[in-house]
Amino acid sequence: MASEPQKEQIRRALASFPREQTYLLPALQKVQEELGYLPPWALETVSEYTRVPKSEVYGVATHYPELRLHCPGRRHIRVCTGVSCRVNGSLDVLRALSEVLGVRSGETRQDGEVTLEEVGCCFVCSVAPVVEVDGVFKGRVQSSAAASMVNERGRP
Repeated sequence: MASEPQKEQIRRALASFPREQTYLLPALQKVQEELGYLPPWALETVSEYTRVPKSEVYGVATHYPELRLHCPGRRHIRVCTGVSCRVNGSLDVLRALSEVLGVRSGETRQDGEVTLEEVGCCFVCSVAPVVEVDGVFKGRVQSSAAASMVNERGRP
């Protein structure tokens, strides 16, 4: 459950948007920017503010891979599994990262340090396979280099 200061923070953030369905996605992005993810109470707040049914807000929030419904780890690693990345070995990279980090794709490690995720496409196919570590993209990643790639940014 949200604290009153958190709710007020979100109300202030939403106040910068017109109360229209057109602004649903930017409103969700802003709330996630403020909280780091979209907890159920925040989705409900966005629904009330934009006058969009909760089911539609949830549908939009689950459609876009950039939007998170669960609190991410302190470190966030995403592996592109789009067609170009997949044919260039992204699934091997994903497996290697999973082993090194001790967490499966789509999950956050129990200590809350790292979240490992797949993303449908990062749109940088010319440097496939691609891995994003805390917002920094790395291209042409090989599974054998997965451990060192994570360690150079500070082992999660």
